[in-house]
Amino acid sequence: MNRLMRADLKRIAGKRGLYVVVSLIFIYLFLNGTKDTSGEQIEFYKSTFSNFGLLFISIPIFLSVYTDEIKSGIMISVIGMGMERKKIVWTKLKDAFVLYCAAYLVLYYDARLINYLAELPVSPKQNAYFLLFCFFCVIKGVGVMALASLVLFLTMSSVGGMLVLFFAGAFGGAVLRAVQSSTGFPVYDFSFLGLLDSSFVDFQNGGFGLGLIPALIYLAAVIAVNIITFDRREMDL
Repeated sequence: MNRLMRADLKRIAGKRGLYVVVSLIFIYLFLNGTKDTSGEQIEFYKSTFSNFGLLFISIPIFLSVYTDEIKSGIMISVIGMGMERKKIVWTKLKDAFVLYCAAYLVLYYDARLINYLAELPVSPKQNAYFLLFCFFCVIKGVGVMALASLVLFLTMSSVGGMLVLFFAGAFGGAVLRAVQSSTGFPVYDFSFLGLLDSSFVDFQNGGFGLGLIPALIYLAAVIAVNIITFDRREMDL
C-alpha cells in the first residue's frame, strides 16, 4: 500500500458518511422483517445490496475519495509534487475498492446476524454464494466509480461525476433492461452490469462464470480511458 493510499484511507476513516449509510441499511434490513425461509431472506439481501444499497454506499465513497480532494486542492498539490497522474487514478480506485469491500463485509455479517436472530440457518453453499454475490457488488461499485471518475477527471468538477454516479447507479440497469425489452437487442446482457449478473448466475449453476472476463475487460478499458483523460487534462499547478 503506497503512502498516498495510506493517507487517503486514514483521512477517510475519520469521516462519518459511509458509517451512517451502512448503519441505515442495516436498520432497514432489521426492521423489514424476516422471510419464511433462509433462501428467501438471502434473495431479499441480494436485492437490497445490488439496488439502492449499491447507490447509497457509492455516494459517500465518491465524496470522500474524490470530491474532498478536488475541493481542497490536495490532488493538484500531489501532482505538483511530482506524482504521476496514472498512480493517482489507480490509487483512488484502490481506495474505492477497499471501502466497498469494507462496507459489504460489514453488511454481510449484519445479514448473518439477522438470520441467526431469526433462527433461519444458512447452508455452507448458500453462505458461499452470498459472500460471492457481495464481492460481485464490489466489482459493480468499482465499475460505476470508474465511470463517474472519468467525468470528474475530464472536467475537474465533482458535480458531473456525481450525476453520472447517481444516474448509473439508480437507473442504468433499469434503462438498459427497458431498451432490451422494447427492441429485443441484448444491450443489457452485453453491458458491464448484465455480464456480471449473468456470470454470477452461471457460477451458481455450477458454471465457470465466463461473463466475468468481458466485464473485467470493460472495467480495464474505462480505467485506461481515465488515465489517458487525466494525463492530458491541463491543470494549473
